[in-house]
Amino acid sequence: MKKRLSAGGRREQILKGAMQLFAQKGFRGTTTREIAQRLSISEALMFKYFPSKEALYRAIIQKRTDGSEEMLFPKEAIQAKDDRQVFRSIASYLIRKNTEDPTFMRLILYSALEGHDLSRIFFENNAMQKAKLLSGYIRQRIKEKTFRKVPPMLAARAFIGMVMHYVQAQEIYGLKKLFHFSQKKVVETFVDAFLNGLRENL
Repeated sequence: MKKRLSAGGRREQILKGAMQLFAQKGFRGTTTREIAQRLSISEALMFKYFPSKEALYRAIIQKRTDGSEEMLFPKEAIQAKDDRQVFRSIASYLIRKNTEDPTFMRLILYSALEGHDLSRIFFENNAMQKAKLLSGYIRQRIKEKTFRKVPPMLAARAFIGMVMHYVQAQEIYGLKKLFHFSQKKVVETFVDAFLNGLRENL
């Protein structure tokens, strides 16, 4: 006899199944009927947990931005002003989280292309918050004359963008079939290149 899912388990099942479909077909290209069929449940049951496709989509975004997915900023490295470890931790986190399960990254890219408002909300409330945290660290190191004078937010976005472009190229454009570098090698190369640029001409 098939074990009946708890309310929490069913909700998670719906979120996971919907995220996979949204990542494959986009918000507009996915119907609630398709989601229900994928999960072998009725639309009525799905609507019991999420009253609309919009509510379901919003719940997926919320689940990934509820604080449990915060970028790793090692307090010890920040207090010790260990620049290499700070940037290494950020790069490692971004690569690991987006290569272990690239589904959410695909969903967000689809949303941006569709012009969906929730994509904007994600970037404003999550991605930019991460950039602001790193920007604050860079600004402090500039004040301490460790880094040369650059716009802190622009520098933060440049570093995060460099890492995320690499992940997207590997996972979405299929370049992982052509480039086989270890995560450690990628992280160390990016951190070296970035810090050498920040510390140049002091």
